[in-house]
Amino acid sequence: MSRFVRPQTTVVPLSNGDTITIKTRLSSGERRAAFSRLYLAGTDGRLRVNPLQSGLAMMTEYLVDWNLTDDDGAHVPIRGLTVTELESVLDSLDDESFAEIKRAIEAHEQRMAAARAEEKKTQAGVSGDDPTSPSPSVAAGVLTGSAT
Repeated sequence: MSRFVRPQTTVVPLSNGDTITIKTRLSSGERRAAFSRLYLAGTDGRLRVNPLQSGLAMMTEYLVDWNLTDDDGAHVPIRGLTVTELESVLDSLDDESFAEIKRAIEAHEQRMAAARAEEKKTQAGVSGDDPTSPSPSVAAGVLTGSAT
């Protein structure tokens, strides 16, 4: 498993035949960017969760595209929007749709975390490499001590 996140996407189905296209995995920088929008520094310098950003910060980091349409049936484009522009579009959704997209992204995150954990377990069991190297004399077949 590579330590680097490839820019891959996953299509996730929603109700009524709608779909969202999201990043398969967030990089550490993308995750930090989401957290930076989620937390506020208090007057005492301690970080506190901004309840107004709950869910929204992660949604804006994951969302790449979707097939959602407006009341006239026209596609509502989100690909390439800035975070502020995407937040504005998400804020115009009804509560149920916002919550459904949030749940879909959270479920995707949980599936990806479980898959990575399983992959790590599998790789750890297959390794065959000894984490410690034998001493040079043992590796060369030389016995230490007296032969008699």
